[in-house]
Amino acid sequence: MPRLMQTLLTGLCLSGLVFLAACTENDRPAPPLMEAQTAPVIAGQRNVLLSEGLIRFSRVHKRLLPVAKRACQKAHPEQKAARCAFQFVVALDRGNPPDAKFTRDGAGRPVIVFNHAMVKFLKTDDEFAMVMAHEMAHQIARHITRGQEEVLRGAMNSAKTAKAEGRDVNQAARYGAQRALASYTKQFEYEADRNGTILMMAAGYNPDQAITLLNRLPKSSGRTSRHPADPDRINKVRALSRQIRDSQSIGRKVPLLF
Repeated sequence: MPRLMQTLLTGLCLSGLVFLAACTENDRPAPPLMEAQTAPVIAGQRNVLLSEGLIRFSRVHKRLLPVAKRACQKAHPEQKAARCAFQFVVALDRGNPPDAKFTRDGAGRPVIVFNHAMVKFLKTDDEFAMVMAHEMAHQIARHITRGQEEVLRGAMNSAKTAKAEGRDVNQAARYGAQRALASYTKQFEYEADRNGTILMMAAGYNPDQAITLLNRLPKSSGRTSRHPADPDRINKVRALSRQIRDSQSIGRKVPLLF
């Protein structure tokens, strides 16, 4: 692993960020083949993109995290401090498209995962802030717990109806769960866009300079089924940023809704 990247990873680990398989032997570029003289150049370009991305990642994380923690603690004053102790993971999963997601560890603490492709894909601090704030907003809004509740409710309601009508209960429960999943995931994306935009602007970042990253993301059937249409999301974020600035000009704030 190049010395610069190893130094970056070490520094970020010490600053509270976690990296999965980031310093293993598998991360070392393979020796170039004699017939492929461009391989070292390509590997070098990828490492430069990753190094620059890790620098931005660390810088934005340091600036945005206090804003998100305050919002989380205000939204959930009754919860333990660990509920708002965001952990960030950069995961090595070569060959996969850019991705960021939110999850929880075994103790229930929030974890936000960027893969290496996403770190290299994002080009500006504003773009990093948008993705980070979006995933933080998912966590603060308890979307994992709320999603589980919605799926369970959809399955139980469908099963109850099927039983009364003499239909297959298990099949109806699966259908109800799938229908609930499709409904709530897009709603949650809009919520995370809204609250993430407010968080990133509170930290001094510009959503108008970042939201067009959606136009560059690779299209896939899985992503399309889980997320609202990109033009609609872009328009909503831009309208919200105008609303926030207009409110600020008269001394008001657009509230976070968790």
